Amino acid sequence: MTGRNPFRRHRLAAAALLGTVALVWPGAEVGLAAAPPDGARAPVTTSTSTTFDSHNPQASSTVSTGLSTELSTGSASSVGISPDSAATIQPITRTNPDTSGTSGAQQTTPSTGGTTNGTTGLPIEVRLTSFVTPSAAVPQLRVTGTVDVGGTVLPTDLGVVLEVGGPLRSRGELAQLTSGGPPPQIRYSLLDSGPLTISPTATTPGQFAAQADVTPMFRSSAMSVRPVRISVVGRISGRARATVASTTTFMVVSPPQAATRTAVVTVLPISSKPRLRSDGLLTDNTLADEIRDGGRLDALLDPFESALPGAPPPQVTLAVDPTLVQALGRMEKPYKYASPGGERDAPADIDAGVFLDRIKDFARRGGKVIALPYGDADLPALVRADQLDALQYSVNTGQVVIAGLLGLETPRSGTIAYPAGGIADPRTVDVLSANGAGTVIVDDRLLPAAQSVRYTPSAAVTLPTSSGQVRVLAADHRLAEAVAGYDGRELPEQALARFRAELAMITAEQSSERAAVLALPRDFAPPSGWLNVILRDLDSAYSRPVGIEEPSPDATRQRAGLTYNADAQSRELPVDYVKGVGQIRGEVAVLSAAFCPPTTMTELLWLDCRINRIDPMSNTLIAALSAWWRTDRLGGFSLAQQADGQVGDYRSKIRVVASRIVNLTSSRGRVPVTLENGADWNVTVVLKLSSTDRGRLVSATEVTRVLEPLQKDQFEIEVDAESAGTFPVDIRLETVDGQALGPDAAARVLVRSTVYGAIATAITIGAIGVLMLAVLIRLLRKLRARSGGGSAAAAAPPDGSGPPAGAGLLGPAGANGASGAGDPDHPGTGAGPFDPPGTAGPGWPERPVDDPAPAGLGHDPYFDGLPAPAAYREPTGSPYGPSTGGPGDRTAEPWSGRPAAPAGSASQPRRRDGR
Repeated sequence: MTGRNPFRRHRLAAAALLGTVALVWPGAEVGLAAAPPDGARAPVTTSTSTTFDSHNPQASSTVSTGLSTELSTGSASSVGISPDSAATIQPITRTNPDTSGTSGAQQTTPSTGGTTNGTTGLPIEVRLTSFVTPSAAVPQLRVTGTVDVGGTVLPTDLGVVLEVGGPLRSRGELAQLTSGGPPPQIRYSLLDSGPLTISPTATTPGQFAAQADVTPMFRSSAMSVRPVRISVVGRISGRARATVASTTTFMVVSPPQAATRTAVVTVLPISSKPRLRSDGLLTDNTLADEIRDGGRLDALLDPFESALPGAPPPQVTLAVDPTLVQALGRMEKPYKYASPGGERDAPADIDAGVFLDRIKDFARRGGKVIALPYGDADLPALVRADQLDALQYSVNTGQVVIAGLLGLETPRSGTIAYPAGGIADPRTVDVLSANGAGTVIVDDRLLPAAQSVRYTPSAAVTLPTSSGQVRVLAADHRLAEAVAGYDGRELPEQALARFRAELAMITAEQSSERAAVLALPRDFAPPSGWLNVILRDLDSAYSRPVGIEEPSPDATRQRAGLTYNADAQSRELPVDYVKGVGQIRGEVAVLSAAFCPPTTMTELLWLDCRINRIDPMSNTLIAALSAWWRTDRLGGFSLAQQADGQVGDYRSKIRVVASRIVNLTSSRGRVPVTLENGADWNVTVVLKLSSTDRGRLVSATEVTRVLEPLQKDQFEIEVDAESAGTFPVDIRLETVDGQALGPDAAARVLVRSTVYGAIATAITIGAIGVLMLAVLIRLLRKLRARSGGGSAAAAAPPDGSGPPAGAGLLGPAGANGASGAGDPDHPGTGAGPFDPPGTAGPGWPERPVDDPAPAGLGHDPYFDGLPAPAAYREPTGSPYGPSTGGPGDRTAEPWSGRPAAPAGSASQPRRRDGR
């Protein structure tokens, strides 16, 4: 039993206190059960009953499952218990000890159990075992239940009180009663009361039964929702009698047909957490249990089975998860799933195909089917992380998958979007509208009523977006909680009573026609038969089911506009996680351009390539962004990690291999490159080369190659070196649209060149040319000098004033001739080194002296190649005598600074420098 006190339960078996007592409830007019004979047991319905109320829903009042905890210190008189009144209380056999409510501290959530007295630590559980609601046709309220007392402090003078409250004024008061918060100020009227006694030998909870005629309540034409309270009173430690536990439920008082009925749109998600991995395996095999007879998903489709072929289904919109459809399609054939021990094989599951056929049959009979986003992605989280391409992919892929299942064309506009949990901020709604959504379903807490509105507004509003107006439906979270909160451990009539109270309260708040949306959660797990009852009960005196596309009153002015609070944002997936998955998606896009380049494939081949090679990875990464992982981050991380590993494996199989150093012995050479494709499919790549010094190394910058599966492609790339040196060349592989394939698809080569560059060659040639020109000029000078020497000899003076025979160029005979010892600086051989050919020895130049020698140091015409000076100046004291002068009888001056030869000294030959 959930929440049971750890102390051993005490059944009030103290002989001094208890005995088998028959309690007679006051007033036969209320129809209380008479006491059965001793030892007899009154027939009751236990908490495990699955019998639903079969009364006419349009003429009934109901009791809700909303059970609040109420502890009071009222006296016996305050609850109207007469010490002389009695009712039959008998022990019953507990059939399921784990179906009781929570005991312990005061409860704060709806529960079927009673409460614990916080001051005594006394757990007392009050459970209803049957509840028959009154109607205009049969205005009888019937209730049976049990009281279970445990703990160490024993209450005495026990009694049970049945009361009905006045009409509730708003859904806010209804929420106070169902949430366990402070109860509203409601006046209760006594319907019945009596003492409660349990046999001292009993080992099971005590039992009570009561009924009351409430005909006066149905005489009014007004509809109302009233609380029904069942209290247990007693004395603790001899103190005054007080309420020690109570449970509250509800009944609806309504005429057979209300003036206006609330239109109810029902949206039922057919969804399960993503399980399909990029490698084709399922993450586990629990989906087989969900679609099996009696499983969670199987129970969702039970209400739509029809005994009559072609009969229209209930007015329900099925929101089908495309990820679930693909997983079931995989299970129609033998499949594999992951387990802690490795891969496991599973045979084809016949239930998978049957489940998909049931969805198709629902659509064929006129049922409305809409597509959830693929993977049920967390749409507001994608928008917040600026992953709008992921949102678009999720929405569009979902539409494609569901349209394919139903054999319909993919809708492009006017679609219906139902974000997980109804969580969507204004920007998300704007993006959905831009992607073709005409209707968006959001939680009504994000579309609150305007401050001046004191009732529940209609669900439909119209909001402006950047792409036009969009219809937004506010999903009533209280209706959804009333339906989804039932887990089968309590009495179904109690759960149904809470739902009826919520629905009737909408109608009772305002007489105008309005619409409500019952959008159930993704993980809705109804007990067997529960959903059938809910859908059937929608057609009542105060409500009617309608389709999601049916026009409904617009409540734009009655609602405050779309808001997004911190609580809603805190439920989103973290932005960092979403961006991390986005990076992996970017790597998949690179592989898509390599494996499936649209420019090199036909449309059919491209589609086949996308479906079989790229989409499994993309879909798994979108599923890793599912709203299912808001509370199970590890599940999403596992999917993302698996897909990331496969993406990395594919990228590592596309490699480029090249030598680290390549030597060029000429201005042009080849760089060998090897491309490897370890994948199972063709890969189209663009090989690109780049150098840090494009002015010194030139090569083809792009080479496109198609690599065969599991093959290597070896080829050479020509490069031109403009100069000698070592240059780094980066080689990388990219897709046809310019995206880098990764670190394994890149390499760096050092190209070493020994050839001279163009500039160096030009400099070398220029230097050689200058040198050759200098040599040529000197040769020309020599030739001119030699030709000038011959002319001077022919013009020697006739008076014999020239040098003596045998005298050399620089001195007398023997100084530089064959007969002289010669100047030690200029040894002679009989002819001067600069004498004209054909002469016996050196002599004066044959060419005439036309110009006077310049002042200063004399010039040798044989060295300069210039015209001979007019007078060749000799030093003073020359053995040849003073110069006779040149033209005009000009006397040649002695060389400046040259000392005269001493008297009587031997004649000295002249050197070339004139000294």
